[in-house]
Amino acid sequence: MSETLPRSDDLEATWNFIEPGINQILGNEKNQASTSKRVYKILSPTMYMEVYTAIYNYCVNKSRSSGHFSTDSRTGQSTILVGSEIYEKLKNYLKNYILNFKQSNSETFLQFYVKRWKRFTIGAIFLNHAFDYMNRYWVQKERSDGKRHIFDVNTLCLMTWKEVMFDPSKDVLINELLDQVTLGREGQIIQRSNISTAIKSLVALGIDPQDLKKLNLNVYIQVFEKPFLKKTQEYYTQYTNDYLEKHSVTEYIFEAHEIIKREEKAMTIYWDDHTKKPLSMALNKVLITDHIEKLENEFVVLLDARDIEKITSLYALIRRDFTLIPRMASVFENYVKKTGENEISSLLAMHKHNIMKNENANPKKLALMTAHSLSPKDYIKKLLEVHDIFSKIFNESFPDDIPLAKALDNACGAFININEFALPAGSPKSATSKTSEMLAKYSDILLKKATKPEVASDMSDEDIITIFKYLTDKDAFETHYRRLFAKRLIHGTSTSAEDEENIIQRLQAANSMEYTGKITKMFQDIRLSKILEDDFAVALKNEPDYSKAKYPDLQPFVLAENMWPFSYQEVEFKLPKELVPSHEKLKESYSQKHNGRILKWLWPLCRGELKADIGKPGRMPFNFTVTLFQMAILLLYNDADVLTLENIQEGTSLTIQHIAAAMVPFIKFKLIQQVPPGLDALVKPETQFKLSRPYKALKTNINFASGVKNDILQSLSGGGHDNHGNKLGNKRLTEDERIEKELNTERQIFLEACIVRIMKAKRNLPHTTLVNECIAQSHQRFNAKVSMVKRAIDSLIQKGYLQRGDDGESYAYLA
Repeated sequence: MSETLPRSDDLEATWNFIEPGINQILGNEKNQASTSKRVYKILSPTMYMEVYTAIYNYCVNKSRSSGHFSTDSRTGQSTILVGSEIYEKLKNYLKNYILNFKQSNSETFLQFYVKRWKRFTIGAIFLNHAFDYMNRYWVQKERSDGKRHIFDVNTLCLMTWKEVMFDPSKDVLINELLDQVTLGREGQIIQRSNISTAIKSLVALGIDPQDLKKLNLNVYIQVFEKPFLKKTQEYYTQYTNDYLEKHSVTEYIFEAHEIIKREEKAMTIYWDDHTKKPLSMALNKVLITDHIEKLENEFVVLLDARDIEKITSLYALIRRDFTLIPRMASVFENYVKKTGENEISSLLAMHKHNIMKNENANPKKLALMTAHSLSPKDYIKKLLEVHDIFSKIFNESFPDDIPLAKALDNACGAFININEFALPAGSPKSATSKTSEMLAKYSDILLKKATKPEVASDMSDEDIITIFKYLTDKDAFETHYRRLFAKRLIHGTSTSAEDEENIIQRLQAANSMEYTGKITKMFQDIRLSKILEDDFAVALKNEPDYSKAKYPDLQPFVLAENMWPFSYQEVEFKLPKELVPSHEKLKESYSQKHNGRILKWLWPLCRGELKADIGKPGRMPFNFTVTLFQMAILLLYNDADVLTLENIQEGTSLTIQHIAAAMVPFIKFKLIQQVPPGLDALVKPETQFKLSRPYKALKTNINFASGVKNDILQSLSGGGHDNHGNKLGNKRLTEDERIEKELNTERQIFLEACIVRIMKAKRNLPHTTLVNECIAQSHQRFNAKVSMVKRAIDSLIQKGYLQRGDDGESYAYLA
């Protein structure tokens, strides 16, 4: 049976009774405190309860010397709390117990430490249970009274371990731990279990005396984490430098990923979560930041090779340090921009080379020919090629990365709008990028019915929208697009109304309804004109004297004056008598439906078809496509085969310039013979023009309208040709200048409207603020220059909308 329990008021007897049990709980196999036969007993439940009971009896002893009382919740009786003496006994015992640990010659300190720690912490848990009553009452009461140096027994064991075992030997322990880490990095066998246990002990020893429940990693951080991170940086600094001396940067990138993978795996196995962030930062520094210049150079090499897999791997490495992404984005932006510029320069060089093989031109003329004969499709496709290459790299290597996405957009915007072709060297600051015009022409090729299928097969509306989004001068694109769109609508050369409407909707979605307002209205005008044409045809057929001879087919277009890119100029012209009845009926019919509207006739834009039975006997009549002025001239030949310039003037009321321009294609294709020939004779009243009968031509359908040249002298002289076979000259330059002037006027109006809108809301603004806000509002339409805004401000001051402040640096709204 069990021995008799000691008296509850006898400290020595109580301690001598429980000490052998404590020895067995903590795992002490030697007789260190007593010769009692109880030392050799195996710790049984009975002995455990005897130890617990002896401690309980001592702690609840009603000592008359104690003044500490507590009420037992089970019995409701008041008891005296005693525990300090036995607490001190236990504290001293634990110190001596740990001091008696001996390390064998066959084990490292790490092995010794871990072995003792494991057994000691298990014993500490059981010991804590044995002293449970003291923990719950005396320890709790002492700590509530502010005595933070008193701990529960388990914490006391850990604090004693730290004081006696850990603190004196921590340098040895940490050095052995770090040596094991180094061996592991070198691929050698290491004491994995011992490392893990030792690290857990460092975490467990982080005790906050003020709050035992609070996690305190101070020991772990100060003793292990800091030297570990320092050792990590030193090791990998040396390792990476050695590796890069023997391997390529690409190989290094994959090696760096492997290092990170190994370290992250070790992180989850051994280290506390607190180390995750500083370890990641340390690895980033030695693996990435310290070698960022080499990595950036390799990035350029990989971009040259278009090696998406390796670019992806490089990005995955660099993005670990988000502060380095802007550097990578800058490299990417500069590379894409430079590549785009070089590709356009190469395209121009090749185009220039092809021209030189066929033309003998001086440098100035060669530059002009190159600029005006470059195929819009070739140019836009080259821009798209560069864009698509790097968009693919972006989408596959670093999707959703905002700085790199912005870099790609900036680079594409740069080379698309500014390159050797779009803005040649020496262009004025106010010059508009030619890309807007080329994109409009590209759209025209795609949407034209006459375009060969093989030409349009690799073109799409997506191409147009892709480039459009990057245009800085969107208003210039709209201007050029409207001009070409107008020609397609008037001449009926669009592939389909659905295709045209689809492009309009996509442009509207990419910008605004306001942006496509004029284009949309033009489309509506054509639809309304079709209704007018059908109604007019029905009305003519109801006329009593209707016949096709009297009322030839007529296709009227009624266009809103301010929406279409046609400027009205009153031209003196006598309509052919064959067209007068239809013309009069149309005016009458339109006036009845739209009372008060004024029709202005754009005679220079009118076209028609003539049947000419002037070939050899038996041959089918020719079909001539001609301008209205050409038609008026040819109809005169129904009455005579030979006419002088003076006769033609009398019959048409046209100016000599209009007649000469209309005659050029007839003379060129030998429909009319000029007598005497020559440039000077063309504009002389007595010069004769004889109709060729019979007219010899291989084709039955001949388009004379496309050959009309308003600048007749340049048309008849030599010169280069564009890619459609049309001769180049001053007309082209004049039209460019006219469009540029129109753009500048529209921009001036837009900027003035912006300024008025801003000032109306703000009333007073400093000069810089007004300029910046105005530029920001114009960004969707064009790239407004500061000088343009200043001109608009000066104009509004003259008009009385604004007034300069007394300081000369601000403006006030006057309206």
